[in-house]
Amino acid sequence: MSVESVPPPHDVPEGADPDAAEPARGFDHHDPDLVRDPESVFGPVREAQPLVHSERYGGFWLLTRYDDVVAATLDCEAFTSAVPGTTLIPPTQPRHDPLLPIELDPPEHTRYRALVNPLFAKPRIDTLRPDLEALATRLLQAFVRKGGGDVMADFAHPMSLGSLARLMDLPEADEGRWFDWVERMYSNALRDKEDQAQAVHDAEAYIDERIAERKREPRDDFLGLLLQAEVEGHRLSDLEVRQFGMLMLLAGYETTSGAMGMSLLHLAEHPEQRADLFGDPDGLAHTAVNELLRVVSPVQTFGRNAAHDVELYGETIPAGDVVLLGYGAANRDPRAFDQPNDVVLDRHPNRHLAFGHGRHLCLGANLARLELTIMTERFAALLPEFRLDPAYTPAWKPRGDVRALSSLHLLAGAG
Repeated sequence: MSVESVPPPHDVPEGADPDAAEPARGFDHHDPDLVRDPESVFGPVREAQPLVHSERYGGFWLLTRYDDVVAATLDCEAFTSAVPGTTLIPPTQPRHDPLLPIELDPPEHTRYRALVNPLFAKPRIDTLRPDLEALATRLLQAFVRKGGGDVMADFAHPMSLGSLARLMDLPEADEGRWFDWVERMYSNALRDKEDQAQAVHDAEAYIDERIAERKREPRDDFLGLLLQAEVEGHRLSDLEVRQFGMLMLLAGYETTSGAMGMSLLHLAEHPEQRADLFGDPDGLAHTAVNELLRVVSPVQTFGRNAAHDVELYGETIPAGDVVLLGYGAANRDPRAFDQPNDVVLDRHPNRHLAFGHGRHLCLGANLARLELTIMTERFAALLPEFRLDPAYTPAWKPRGDVRALSSLHLLAGAG
């Protein structure tokens, strides 16, 4: 990993806060200030101390500069993904078995990823568009009829869960159960580990029930195709199929609903940009979705482990240590993006890291983009003007690695 062009941590760039260059041993990526405004915390650190070591949560290192984060994503020989439970710190799903395929390195990752790539290919995802458009229309029409409300509960959550239900061919009636499990898995990793463990157990039992159903009555859906798949002559075990299912339940819901809520918050706070976007949704939707993803970055950090001692910025990252890749901080790096803190709706090219990078690029990227595009189109058609409800303050979930609003109250109409 080359760092020759980057100054060592004791060389503080002009204009940076020299205090930020002190060792940040207590750095906490779940700090409420970071959750509310990541760049206000990450920015000074990125400029003054691009490699941070914190003693929180058992200890971890943090990379914040774009080139460093990209290099680490590509260097699986130095920064391994093959340590179960490290992707998020503290883990949302404590386990000993890897979450497939995200907690594997090549060549194992390559083989398992090849199994599911066809399920997430854009042509297949695009077949979901009519159903997802109908779902978004139904949810938003109800929201408009009552004059607004909590757009997270009334639109973002059911839109994200409903999209997964259609992708995985799961009963829409079970969405409330999935929502409860995922909320408890993410939030209670910081609050109530016993309840978190129970949520994990219940979600795994649910996936196991669906696997048993597919064995009794085979289907050509997500779980059914996984049960039929082979890796070099080896069929996936029930445990491996369950891990794929849990990945979809966890990663597919929280990140996309979070991106929806934060995007709508930005558009509510910047009505002039909303007018530009909604005035030309066909022309701007693609670039605007990518730009909003860059700025809000639902996945702010993502964990790996040092596979061996790594020398970086005059420091030694010992083998086995957790290394958080700061996707959100990298997405605001002025070395990589002009006007990094501005939303430029027609930004192109846009090399953002909201979906990660390299071999582990998010499987669900095509689905997430489709959901956000449909959200943009439906809001432009049905609710072109909305505003924050002054009676409520937007509320944030407690985690800073997967960042999302817990509630966002909007009023229909410009007022």
